[in-house]
Parts: sequence; C-alpha cells; structure tokens
Amino acid sequence: MTETTPAADAPVVAVAHFVLKDKHKAKGTEFEKAYAKYRKTVATKDGLLRTALLRGIGAPDTFVILTWWRDADAHRTVVGDWQFFTAVSSRFVYLAAITSVHGRVLAGQAAADGLGGGAAPGPEAAVALTTFTLKDGADRQAFESSFLGHLSFVKGHDGFLDHQLVHSDREAGAYVNIGWWSGAEAYRPVLGSPEMAADAQAMAAHADVRGGLFGVVVDSARAEAVAV
Repeated sequence: MTETTPAADAPVVAVAHFVLKDKHKAKGTEFEKAYAKYRKTVATKDGLLRTALLRGIGAPDTFVILTWWRDADAHRTVVGDWQFFTAVSSRFVYLAAITSVHGRVLAGQAAADGLGGGAAPGPEAAVALTTFTLKDGADRQAFESSFLGHLSFVKGHDGFLDHQLVHSDREAGAYVNIGWWSGAEAYRPVLGSPEMAADAQAMAAHADVRGGLFGVVVDSARAEAVAV
C-alpha cells in the first residue's frame, strides 16, 4: 500500500469524545443543551461543513461530537478562539472529561468523506466508533493495509452506510474510524462474527483498539433530533 498524504486543504474531521464526570453523571440532558449552543454557534463560522452529536448506546454518560471543517485553517480559527472557548466549549469541559482527535480522512476519501452525495443517515442510524493507537515500532502502512482489508469485509453487510478513517494531525500513531450503520441491530451481528474477531486480532498486532456503539442524537445533515 502506498502511504496516503492528504492535500493541505483537505477537509478536517474533529472527533471529541466525552465521559461525564462522576459528579455530573445525571446531567446528560444538560450536556445536550450545551451541544445545542455549540451547534448554533459553529453554524455561523466560515468553513463549517457538518456537525453531529452521538450518545453511547448502553453507556449514556458518553458522548461524541463530530465536526467536519473545510480545511485545517477553518478548524484552527474557531477552536483557537478564546472567546469561543469561554462562551461555548468550557461548558463541555465542566461537565465531562474529554479526549479528542483532529485529522483528515485517509482511507476511501472519495467514497467516504462523511458528506457524500446520498441522503443523510436516518433517525435510527448508529455509529461504531473505533480508536486505534499504534504500538511502539508498529508500521503505519501495515496497519492501514490491515484496516482496509477489514473494511472490505464490513462493506458487504446489509445496513453498512459509510465510513471514515481519520488520521490525527497531532499524533502520528492515532486513528479513529467512524462507521455509519442503518441501526444498532444491523451492526451487532457483524461485531459478533468470526470474521470480525479474526480481523480484530490482525489489527491488534499493530495497534491498541477501543470501540463503542453510539446513537445519533443530532445531525446537522438532518433537520430532526432523535432521542437515544
């Protein structure tokens, strides 16, 4: 596999993962309200493409905010704005612990840019979010080849909609895959299959892997919000 180098002006995906702090475990609704303010504010910013709020299925104290930007400069201008942080983002930090990855889509860019030409995922859509951290000495190209082999298996299943493999522009060994499915029930048989177990073992040779399944609470590609 030839290593992929995205163009400097390629779209950027910001993946922010939150877990409500112990003293705020019951404040999921408050977190969703904070996201509503975030969404309204970023909607006015130059370069915003799309934003979505995910909430853990079976883990309602976990949230993920996905934000797509036209390019790295558009993203940097907003998140580096101290007024934006104090007025909007600081509420997230108060309620939850956060980890984040900002980067570009490497695999299948043309077919899986997260904005494709098809209809937006429906209200029952689910997102399988998987984080990969390369092990010391692991080969990046070998990992990406292993992942793309796994993807060819996943794409053959009913209910698979789209994916993005995001490579961090801050940490060379950090990746996040965002897998869109028609619903949680479409994904669960795939997750429990022998093929998935074999692929997971192959990728584990290159990276530490963590995953979760999320419902889509709000997606700016759709007009309606749905409860999880």
